[in-house]
Amino acid sequence: MVESVGKIVGVWRYPVQSMQGEALETAELTETGIPGDRLWGVLNPAENKIAAAARGKKPWRDLIQWQARLKREPSAAEPLPPVSIRLPDGGGIDSEASDRDARISAAIGEATRLIARNADNQVYGYAPLHLLTSATLKAFARHYPSGQFAPQRFRPNLLIDCGETEGFIEQDWIGATLLLGESRLEVHEHCDRCILTTLPQGDLPLDPGILKTSSEANGRRAGVYAKVTQPGRIRIGDELRLLRPVSRSAA
Repeated sequence: MVESVGKIVGVWRYPVQSMQGEALETAELTETGIPGDRLWGVLNPAENKIAAAARGKKPWRDLIQWQARLKREPSAAEPLPPVSIRLPDGGGIDSEASDRDARISAAIGEATRLIARNADNQVYGYAPLHLLTSATLKAFARHYPSGQFAPQRFRPNLLIDCGETEGFIEQDWIGATLLLGESRLEVHEHCDRCILTTLPQGDLPLDPGILKTSSEANGRRAGVYAKVTQPGRIRIGDELRLLRPVSRSAA
């Protein structure tokens, strides 16, 4: 039995770890997720690891206020394409510029440099795709009406519009298979939230109530991680279908 869950209304990738990302209309899903997602990072020299805004420590927490986009699509000939970074003050940094690391260091207030992400320098384990539903955001908003539960706070790769449905429905998808566009996904893990969801970015203010609500209402979870078991193209508007029925939990 195949159950229709909703439709894709948002696709994002985050070319630089901890920075805001870029919205896409379509993407070719591969076994490693969306091409170009988290290719780069800013080095935390104290740990010799990529800096993580999610830890909430200065100066690295401020990276969430920066925004990154790829200048070109990744390819076999160029697996690590250059990135363009927009700073909170409106300035920009081009990764192809000779002074990029000096400018990044000056902007963050710490000697650092832009580096390619790999298994040795990443702080957190990497999951190919993060899915979040409108049903979860609605459930959080009901618990904390004054909170701004914008998807940007949770940094999903895919946002699924579930219509009027409200509740933490994706929590019941663990182990399930999802059909999406030309691709097939396997949901394998809950997404536990952290202080990053509370930090200011763009027009969103600092709000500790965001994390407090996710903790009280859903055990600090929001969304799920999935593996790509069948690569394929996805597009805004594609239907998300659950391959086998699962029991749904209440909000």
